[in-house]
Amino acid sequence: MKNENQEITKQEIKKEFQLERMILFSDAVFAIVITLMAIEIHVPKLPDGEHYTEISFFVALKHVYPSIFGYVLSFFFVGAMWYKHLQMFSLLKDYNKGLIVRNLIFLCFIGLFPFGVSLITLKLNFLLPAFLYFLIIILCMGAQLVLQDYILNRSKSIIINVDYTDQKLDLKKRIYLFVTMVVIGTLGYITYTFFLEKEDKSLAMLWALIFIPISIYINKRFKFTKA
Repeated sequence: MKNENQEITKQEIKKEFQLERMILFSDAVFAIVITLMAIEIHVPKLPDGEHYTEISFFVALKHVYPSIFGYVLSFFFVGAMWYKHLQMFSLLKDYNKGLIVRNLIFLCFIGLFPFGVSLITLKLNFLLPAFLYFLIIILCMGAQLVLQDYILNRSKSIIINVDYTDQKLDLKKRIYLFVTMVVIGTLGYITYTFFLEKEDKSLAMLWALIFIPISIYINKRFKFTKA
């Protein structure tokens, strides 16, 4: 009996260690992504032989503003996804292949954020880079929702024995927000591609304004029924 208890304890310690490795790996990916996004921020180099003065340096900083905006915006999204990832994995006591695969897919899309930052900092007179950046956000959110659904609804054997009703309600709310974002993004892209003249292409971004009242409605007014 004693040997059996020791073996069970060893197995539990092994599972906890391996789950911790998965969490540490995920945190490392998040940290590297944020670091790579920050690398995109740099002051333009002067031609050989020229040096900055206070005035020219101040003027040069204006060219950095798009990179700073892209970094701050992406940091917000990556940080929010890391926080949700932290909440989800705090429910786990074990792992399985399905969890590993879905987590890796999610991290794969998270790794695209530095590329997304480089896209939105390009000085271009068309909106395709902005739509590609939006697509990266959609892919990350969709992959995280799949991961969250798998943990809460499809693999209960790896969850600790707690009440996670609130997490299920949060999943439903996030699904509605995700669907809203996909619909608005699709409408914006269709409007941009097929219905607007070249000089009016920026009007396609007006679809984004619709998301604000809808998201407020979903967060504050929509009533979910407990499963």
